[in-house]
Amino acid sequence: MRKVETFLQKLNQRNIDLAMIINFENSSKPNSFYLSGFSGSSSILLISPHKRYIITDSRYFEQAQKETDFTLIPHRKGDIFDTLKRAISDFSFKRVGIEFERINHKTFLTLSEKICDQLVPIDDILWEMRSVKDEKEIESIKKAISISEAALAETLKQIKEGMTELDIASELEFRMRKMGAERIAFETIVTSGPRTSIVHGKPTNRKIRNSEPILIDFGAVVDGYCADITRTVCLGKPSNELRQIYQIVYDAQSSALNKARASMTGSDLDSIARKIISKKGFSEEFGHGLGHGLGLEVHESPGVNPRNDKPLGNNTVVTIEPGIYLPGKFGVRIEEDVVLRDNGAEVLTHYPRELISL
Repeated sequence: MRKVETFLQKLNQRNIDLAMIINFENSSKPNSFYLSGFSGSSSILLISPHKRYIITDSRYFEQAQKETDFTLIPHRKGDIFDTLKRAISDFSFKRVGIEFERINHKTFLTLSEKICDQLVPIDDILWEMRSVKDEKEIESIKKAISISEAALAETLKQIKEGMTELDIASELEFRMRKMGAERIAFETIVTSGPRTSIVHGKPTNRKIRNSEPILIDFGAVVDGYCADITRTVCLGKPSNELRQIYQIVYDAQSSALNKARASMTGSDLDSIARKIISKKGFSEEFGHGLGHGLGLEVHESPGVNPRNDKPLGNNTVVTIEPGIYLPGKFGVRIEEDVVLRDNGAEVLTHYPRELISL
């Protein structure tokens, strides 16, 4: 696999002899899948220039052999670290790379005591690799977006006064699965009325009322890759204040979409939208970053926020999602998924961005 070869080159540059990707109950499922194709919830990958092993238990023996070309080391009973110790004896190493961000302290101590006392972090290598997508990955994201948008279109047709936020979320998730999604990318957000000012509000039994905004943040997963879309709509006629706030958010997003490109920093891209919102007097009401990386996880590198002063790579997929949130009144967020290219941004989402009255 090309990804593994690139990974090995980066390990060699840091004098790392062996990498261990430890995936206990989904702790590193995205990276295990990224490097090997294995989609199970429990595994350890051992990767060196000459050998590639996957350790897993009997739940996944057949699956591992079908999904990956790594040599299977079956873990049948006892402590999995004993199986790891036996498997690792086949490798020659001094320095072992592991993901410090994805293992707990107990696992780290066990690895230090039983496996190797020279453990070095490789989290940034994987984040950097995954932040830049190849065309196959981008195509999977496009498929996830297509399913998500088709499901949204059908769901919006069903919304009427008296439905609950949970009703809408359930309808949307059902339609995404029915249209081919492997799963939902994250817990669907549906809020209504004054609850739309809660940035990541969970759907409740609150009933939808006429002339109120509805904020829907959702996404499907296809081939392991996520979509992440937000639309703010209104049941009936929106108020003038809602229209005004929506237009500010829309203008801020439009400016960012038009000016976004690879090589600009995350901070620079964030500031394009933030300046427009701030000039209208709502700097404090836009508290989160403009966006984030999107791929195997719904939030991944790079960040599109004031803290990221690193250039954004060519073929990086990010969200652009400005918002204004007025506690006790309502909130507005619009979110697109884009690929940053050297000559600009390719917008992957196509569902209308204008304020929709249902």
